[in-house]
Amino acid sequence: MKRWPPGDQWTTFVGEGKRVSLMPVSAGRFYFFFDVPLPAGLAEDRDTLRADLSRYFAGWAPPVQKLIAALDPQTTNRIEIHDIEPFSRLVRGRVALLGDAGHSTTPDIGQGGCAAMEDAVVLGAVFRQTRDIAAALREYEAQRCDRVRDLVLKARKRCDITHGKDMQLTEAWYQELREETGERIINGMCDTILSGPLG
Repeated sequence: MKRWPPGDQWTTFVGEGKRVSLMPVSAGRFYFFFDVPLPAGLAEDRDTLRADLSRYFAGWAPPVQKLIAALDPQTTNRIEIHDIEPFSRLVRGRVALLGDAGHSTTPDIGQGGCAAMEDAVVLGAVFRQTRDIAAALREYEAQRCDRVRDLVLKARKRCDITHGKDMQLTEAWYQELREETGERIINGMCDTILSGPLG
């Protein structure tokens, strides 16, 4: 049995509401993450990182154990990721929320940074149309509120799938990925772009 995932493919392990993922970058290098739902605000202690991961992933596949043993705790970061409930407003007076301030989302659909850039494009466009700050911000809110709410909720739904909340849905989703040629993903990206402010 191989004790390390293939270096030429994206490999993800899922179970117990947790994930481990390894993605090749180049020349034998890879990006990885461990995804463990935890309460917000836990202190980060690099000295206990390996022991913490060993506890969270006890009994998981040998490649996961090998990754935990091989990582350098001093160069491994723990980043808390939380979404927020969608806001019904993005503007109050002369203040507008953009990016994560207005629509923080899980990374499960890869749209957080993209949505922030869309916010900037829309804000720039509305200010090209008028010098009336209040009117421009109202138009920004009208164009962005529904879209960013939908992105937060879509990411939350995908998060439930990728974390195995319903293992039948999770297994079906990963099976689709195994059979994916890339065409559906490209088409989905096109749909996302075309439904945004540049579409």
